[in-house]
Amino acid sequence: MAGLAGIAGCLQSDSSGGNTSLGSIANLQNSYWLSWKKGYEEAAEALGYETNLQTNDGNVTTQQEQFDTAVASNTDTIIGQTYTNAAAISLAETCVAAGVPTILAVTIADWYTPQDAGDEYVQFFAPHFVNHAYTAAKILFEAMGGEGRFVHIEGNRGTAPNIGRNKGVDLALQEYPDIEMLGPRLQGNYIRSDSRDAMADKVSQFGDDIDGFFGQNDAVAIGGNTILEENGIDVPTVGIDASEPGLAQIAEGKMTASVSGMGPWQAGWSLVKCHDWLNGHKLAPAERMMSFNAPVCVQNPDEWTDVVERLPVVDAAGYNEAIFEGETPYDWEKMSVVEAGEDSWDPQVDLQPMSQEDIKQVLDWKDADKPNNYSMPDAYTDSGAQQEIAQLYEDRFTNDPLKQ
Repeated sequence: MAGLAGIAGCLQSDSSGGNTSLGSIANLQNSYWLSWKKGYEEAAEALGYETNLQTNDGNVTTQQEQFDTAVASNTDTIIGQTYTNAAAISLAETCVAAGVPTILAVTIADWYTPQDAGDEYVQFFAPHFVNHAYTAAKILFEAMGGEGRFVHIEGNRGTAPNIGRNKGVDLALQEYPDIEMLGPRLQGNYIRSDSRDAMADKVSQFGDDIDGFFGQNDAVAIGGNTILEENGIDVPTVGIDASEPGLAQIAEGKMTASVSGMGPWQAGWSLVKCHDWLNGHKLAPAERMMSFNAPVCVQNPDEWTDVVERLPVVDAAGYNEAIFEGETPYDWEKMSVVEAGEDSWDPQVDLQPMSQEDIKQVLDWKDADKPNNYSMPDAYTDSGAQQEIAQLYEDRFTNDPLKQ
């Protein structure tokens, strides 16, 4: 891995393992990516891989250069996330051409699947953006007493996470006819400063008419909340990511709930599945695009278990301890089919295969954008294959280490 040292964003290389790996992420400036790093390092240690964590600061060219150098250095596997949807194509095909198994999660080009890239694109997975936001919104609306008006500040428009979360909020709104959104959504771009500006606009328009606040992630929720506090407005607030700052806000009573981003699990699962691939276990076609449901973190889980249907409810303080203090509770070898065995492996999170219709909902793929003469691989329209994988993962998911 010496060749990686000259690339911008090289953070560290651990030569304690046997096989080599590259972890590729945007930055280490927030707790989500820091927790991703933790999961990557833990799984690598458990499975015997050298780690090399690279950041790209959202620069697609830098990320491509890092992949090219890793491939030239005979890296055994590459995992991470692409900063843009379109970049997934060139990065995946770089790995496929070199015979290097990869998992690129969360972002992927429209109408592009792992099968379109090749066998080495082991799997794509993403949070179920719709379910996550739907659940957070239901908690918000219940905390508002089932009536009133709320502000929704979104993230970056045009991205699958943002679109999916908006869909989730809209779904929840259909169940609460006495809840109203105050004006159109404004962009907070997932950062506190822009969210402060957006909330300042909302406060100037609506002031004390604001009864609740939905932040598209914890940074949005925290940034917007500072403006509410400065104006003496104290209302229920929810976010997404279950970041350390967000969990601290829950502990202080400033936020009601936050849905986890599952950073450590995402990184560790990615390395585990590439490890399985390198050792001869190949995923079924319908396993190659998946979504997961993460827990929602609150102060008192018992208050919300009857309200929340789609996600597990966990204690925020316990989650903070499990994810951010010391080692995470995941058994990385138990996730591996190769290490644990066909009848004993456990994903340790609620995973489901994505059919073509699921993909359209979660990733916002539109028929109008589908290339001429393109057809989805059969696995995504084969209901029998989808049902078989759904049942497999339901059967194998026997231990949720985050469940209280």
